[in-house]
Amino acid sequence: MDFEDVVMASETIESLNEMTPGRQKQIELLFNLLGTPGDPLPASVYVYGDAATGKTQVIQGVLSLTSARFALVNCVECYTARLLLEPILQKLLDDGYNNEDSADKCDNMMVLVKQLRIAAHKGQLADDHCVIVLDNCERLFELGDHYFVAFQKLQELTSLSNLCVIFISQILPEKFCTVVPYIRIFFPQYNKDDILNILMRETPDSEDEKDLFKQFLVFFLDTFYLATRDLNELKHQMIAIYPKYVEPVKTGRIKPTDTHGLYKNIAPHIRACLNNVYLPGIGGTENANSKSETVLTTKILQSLDLPYYAKYFLIAAFLASYNSPKEDKRLFLKNHGKKKKRLVQDQKKENASKELLGPKIFTLDRLLAIFYAIMEEKTPLNANLLAQISSLVELRLLVKLGEDLDKPKYKCAVGIECVEAISRTLDFNVRKYMVH
Repeated sequence: MDFEDVVMASETIESLNEMTPGRQKQIELLFNLLGTPGDPLPASVYVYGDAATGKTQVIQGVLSLTSARFALVNCVECYTARLLLEPILQKLLDDGYNNEDSADKCDNMMVLVKQLRIAAHKGQLADDHCVIVLDNCERLFELGDHYFVAFQKLQELTSLSNLCVIFISQILPEKFCTVVPYIRIFFPQYNKDDILNILMRETPDSEDEKDLFKQFLVFFLDTFYLATRDLNELKHQMIAIYPKYVEPVKTGRIKPTDTHGLYKNIAPHIRACLNNVYLPGIGGTENANSKSETVLTTKILQSLDLPYYAKYFLIAAFLASYNSPKEDKRLFLKNHGKKKKRLVQDQKKENASKELLGPKIFTLDRLLAIFYAIMEEKTPLNANLLAQISSLVELRLLVKLGEDLDKPKYKCAVGIECVEAISRTLDFNVRKYMVH
């Protein structure tokens, strides 16, 4: 690359960095791998990270800055091999492949390899880089176990050194059987400042609301960042809460500078939204509380039909989410020693703050400890008992966090009304084990 190309590339990368904050390292690495014409490409690149971390957006942005031909396919939409393979040929061959005129329908990997070899022999793919991007690549296994391996070895099978396949997934690459070396690029979750910069793009056009919106975002992230770092969920909750936050300002009931009044006005709505993070159907600018109650009623009806031990697990999960671990000894052990006195006013403030922050994350070990503490009859720990926890996760009454199989973490997804309804069926007083 000459000097002018280097300057132009640096300017385009800088503009992409502004569009996707917090992804400078990933953008630079991808551009170095794909952005130099004439250089051989790696056979495969594996891009992974949690949902809503900018993986697909960054790859599209980098490829758009290069002269590469690329085909991006979402494997979720490809329930047959033909839906997966034909769009790849159409994109890479500049519509030179017509599935209506061709005698070979591209419905398997051998036809894809053959068509790419023919195109390479004709010189269609000689000048430019060719990149295939497979989003949600774990869904390839639904078409057949050989598809993932075949795409890994596609550069070798086609003898095209300028062909690269990029796999995008939320799953760690170690979970797959990899037969060729690959380059792995990790996209971590956004930090608080990056999320603030991204959400600031939703700033209203009105000049009067710009400062108010930034003030709201800082307060919003201070509360919700501990509950979730999923950008999609944060954006969903922000859209639902902001109209309630700005409503008293528009009506003149509260001044924009009265942050304490605005906080006090929005606190009940935030508390309801915190209890329903990740639950579908909650949100909207109107009647959020009534929608929350409708979903909660459905959850209660669903929970009443749970098996006997699953009900105790859900109660234990609720207590683990809303009680501090340091209170477990006092609440669940008989001989816990004397409790130190403290000011009632400070205790009320602390408990109110905990309720506002919503359910906390807890470990499997703590869940089992509380479960056995509240159970009157003791049952041995076995696979059938642990299966009750998996059932609660599938029913979305519990939320499983992280991919660590050895030390899984959870969060309760139901409120006190649901737990009290379950407790009554067991003749169990859940309030007895809660910090008031």
